[in-house]
Amino acid sequence: MNKIPYVERDYIGGGLKGECAYVWALFLADEADMSGDVVAYDTWRTIADQLKPRAGVPTPSSVYYSDLEDAITEWSRQ
Repeated sequence: MNKIPYVERDYIGGGLKGECAYVWALFLADEADMSGDVVAYDTWRTIADQLKPRAGVPTPSSVYYSDLEDAITEWSRQ
C-alpha cells in the first residue's frame, strides 16, 4: 500500500483542486493495478490523463468526480 495522498479543496466550491485530484487519480490507478482490477485501473487512469498537467493548458482550479470523492471517503476510513 502506498502513502495516501493529501486532500486539498477549493474554498469557494468545495471541489478538489486540480493537482490534488490528479495525484489521487494516479494513486487509485496504481492501487487498482496492484490488485489486478483492470476496470478500476482504466477508470482512474482515464481521469488522471484528463487532469495531467500540460504545457500551455491551465490546471483546473476545482474539479468534482463523484467516483473520486467516494474513493477518497473510502480510503480516509482505512
